[in-house]
Amino acid sequence: MMSLTFWPCDVARSGLCYGWDHPALCVAGVLEVEEDSHADALLQRVARSAEAQALIRICGTPRVLGRCVFSSLGRSSYPQPELKMFYGPSQAYPTACIYYHRHDANSLRFYALGSNGTHLFDLQDKVLRSSLKHNFSHIASNTGQILVNQWNSAKSLEQFIEHEQHAQTINTQEVNARFKATSKFTAIDKKIQCTIDEIESSTNLFWRAASFVFVHSREFSIVVQQIESRTRKLRRLLRGVQPVPNGDVRLKSSQYIEFYNTLWIILNDLIIGIALRQFLRQDRQAFLHLFKLAFEDKAVHKIRQILLWLDSWPAGLKLNTELSRFYSHSFMGLIALWNRGFRTIIPLTPMLLSALELGSAFGVTMALAMVCDLVCVFMAHVQLCYMVSVIVYGQLLRLTASLWNLFRGRRHNVLRNRTDPWDYDVDQLLLGTILFTLVAYLFPTVLVYYILFAIMRVSTILVYASLEMALAFMNYFPIFALMLRVKDTQRSPGSIYMKVEPTEGGSGVNVSVESHPLPLAVTFSQYVELWKQLAKHYHPFRLVWYVMLGRVLDTIPRAHVHSTA
Repeated sequence: MMSLTFWPCDVARSGLCYGWDHPALCVAGVLEVEEDSHADALLQRVARSAEAQALIRICGTPRVLGRCVFSSLGRSSYPQPELKMFYGPSQAYPTACIYYHRHDANSLRFYALGSNGTHLFDLQDKVLRSSLKHNFSHIASNTGQILVNQWNSAKSLEQFIEHEQHAQTINTQEVNARFKATSKFTAIDKKIQCTIDEIESSTNLFWRAASFVFVHSREFSIVVQQIESRTRKLRRLLRGVQPVPNGDVRLKSSQYIEFYNTLWIILNDLIIGIALRQFLRQDRQAFLHLFKLAFEDKAVHKIRQILLWLDSWPAGLKLNTELSRFYSHSFMGLIALWNRGFRTIIPLTPMLLSALELGSAFGVTMALAMVCDLVCVFMAHVQLCYMVSVIVYGQLLRLTASLWNLFRGRRHNVLRNRTDPWDYDVDQLLLGTILFTLVAYLFPTVLVYYILFAIMRVSTILVYASLEMALAFMNYFPIFALMLRVKDTQRSPGSIYMKVEPTEGGSGVNVSVESHPLPLAVTFSQYVELWKQLAKHYHPFRLVWYVMLGRVLDTIPRAHVHSTA
């Protein structure tokens, strides 16, 4: 049998080794002192310091573990110490070292458990597993996290000890100065927050009215929502990377990634937006012609032609003449009214394109948000016609359900929300028969016009959903996290595995703890969740079911997009 000791890869000097003895023997470093009492006193002074308290809370109290000696003759890629431990099973069994990397806190490299915290790592070498005193391939979640914290904090503990030994002016605060220093823009962020608070609490009628309009326009305008989202990102940049407790490398790394990912998103957004602005300027006349063709010819004249076609018994489909004429004339009247307003806006289309160019200068996301609002405004006539047709269709369906209960001798109990048996009079049955005859003859005409505008509404929703998906992609794409994954996988670790390598002589093996990169599924988990929400809301079966039941088709609530992305 053999006992297990975790040894740092970069330590190859003789002396008293110190670290933690729970949950396993984990050596954090080596002290080159002669007396055990000197080492114990030094560790006690470090443990009493304010800087080391946070480290002790997550790792435990360090102590002297034993003595190590290195032979000058041995050559190996990993240190090969001769250990004499004072604690644990190493006193009775030979010691086997598993090597780990001591990462500096400023390097933002660290170890992390995978999604399953109880599964720390796998020992794939059966001989090695059977020779160890303890099997660490499966350990309790809290125990595994403590062990990982010890690996991550070993270098910081050594820096605390060196500071205590040398007592130089360079202290541990300078080690973390990059992250502990308050951002120089924090004062600006505080002034912005004070201004916002003053506006919200102001009794001035102008500011109260402006705040009211802004808050309630978020439910209808994507541009206002994008302005709010961009403001949050800018305030996040102004706050910078906030100071965190010593030893919490994961929180420090997450703040670092969030800060620079936000910065990269904004810069890329501005670059693409400026390129789009130049593209719009060069092809200005072509875009004006396309805009007029799309919203006047396709959205007005084509719909009018389809309505006239339906009113003339297409393909032998004999609709109710009077109702069909009423439908077509009413809808064409609504479309003509909208077209009249659209013609008054046509001379202003160059100004709209100029506004789109100006919005592109603030990023491509602002341009996409403006296009979303333009689609809603210029397709309002389709929405209005759809709402009229769905209301009539829904009322007709409910009337048909009531008549079905009438012929079955039942009625709907509103209080108990159920259908109960009921005896109807002859007059009631006669009136029901007359109404059923009217519904049977009018229903095909209502259905045809309802399906027409339902298809148009679904097409508009799909275009709108595509624009919202592109907007969410540009706002929340984890570009910096992906670059870190390619550049340095240890700065975005996913899980832990044990790397087994043969020694130079081939007589044994060296085992080291390494990190898998963070899986792409975790990196894009927000997009996976957003895609699930979109697929659930815009599922073809759901849309068809809503069309059949006469329910109103609407876009996905904006709160779902923000909560998942």
